[in-house]
Amino acid sequence: MREELGVVIGVDRSPSSRRALRWAAAEAEARKLPLTVCHAWEWPYHEWPGEVVPLELARRPAARLLDLAAAWARRHHPGVPVNTVLERGAAAALLIDLSRTADLVVVGSRGYRGLAGLLAGSVSTQVATRVACPVIVVRGQVDPALDVVVGFDGSPAAMGALRFAAHQAHLREVGLRVVVARRDRGEEAGQEDQLARADDRARDELVLLKRDHPGLEAEVELVNEPAREALTAAAEKASLLVVGPRGLAGSRGVGGVRGLLLGSISQAMIQHAPCPVAVVHRT
Repeated sequence: MREELGVVIGVDRSPSSRRALRWAAAEAEARKLPLTVCHAWEWPYHEWPGEVVPLELARRPAARLLDLAAAWARRHHPGVPVNTVLERGAAAALLIDLSRTADLVVVGSRGYRGLAGLLAGSVSTQVATRVACPVIVVRGQVDPALDVVVGFDGSPAAMGALRFAAHQAHLREVGLRVVVARRDRGEEAGQEDQLARADDRARDELVLLKRDHPGLEAEVELVNEPAREALTAAAEKASLLVVGPRGLAGSRGVGGVRGLLLGSISQAMIQHAPCPVAVVHRT
């Protein structure tokens, strides 16, 4: 049985990985959780044409990388218990496996050399789509003093995202902005009532969340424009953007409107948002 994982962070040699490690360590400290630093490495591989790197020589730099990352976390966050996981195999598969017993997974937005590194864009998208717990993709600007923004359509997935966002805002002692917007262009007709119901549901849920998070300052913004544009604009002044998970085709929000937080929206935010993005699968 694995030790308590707490916040799981995947590392490689990229600048994106270092930024993600800083985020994950601070998150673990704020939540009073352990930090699990992990790295996946693949073998066999060729260092030059026709020359296969021996298994142990391939493992050695991977272990060194993991040890350096863990040492950094222990030095800068001495009160956080730090565990390490080093496994041979695919990076996404390792993170998805660990997510089953983790509180949170953190990844960078691009891997080493932009190719098949641990935190490559394709890997972060796979992880964000398939993990069993909330995942944060650290991208864009990182300003912890800014508000937390969450997209909301009134669906069960959106409720989970809203609760996660409220907890994050409370931990960071910043404001919470709840954005209720249209699904996308071409679907404006007949959405006013559905948007109004989602707006009402968000306000009702915030009443309860404020009881659980004393001092939480939150506002709901009903935005008459497509969700992608609305969330991207809101993220310009956010420390974190929170969205729901990848949805299935035809999934519905309040009133039968296709959900604001479908996969197309969450994946667009993972790829293009100007700030870190959290995708909430469960809380």
